[in-house]
Amino acid sequence: MKGSRIELGDVTPHNIKQLKRLNQVIFPVSYNDKFYKDVLEVGELAKLGTKMLNHVLNICEKDGTFDNIYLHVQISNESAIDFYRRFGFEIIETKKNYYKRIEPADAHVLQKNLRVPSAQNADVQKTDN
Repeated sequence: MKGSRIELGDVTPHNIKQLKRLNQVIFPVSYNDKFYKDVLEVGELAKLGTKMLNHVLNICEKDGTFDNIYLHVQISNESAIDFYRRFGFEIIETKKNYYKRIEPADAHVLQKNLRVPSAQNADVQKTDN
């Protein structure tokens, strides 16, 4: 839609129950109370909205202290895997029986490296002839 505007709202103690209910309806896994407590504590990194991934990547880039971002995706969820790959995530590991109430229970661990190796850390040797 041309000219449409999307705003990302903050997760607050006043709307955390709405987030919990949305997650229960949308996702096949249940998150414990600690997850929602952590969401409240991370502030800017826990925005509601369809542009959440871009928002998180931008915050991490601006912050400059994050080396990597990790996430889990059910091994059969090819569309999610493809989605995250378009943002530079790579599968680095598969965890057996990660999910408790869904099949398949295995999850891929995806990682996006946020640090570009510096020239001084690269395996480059200088030779004089």
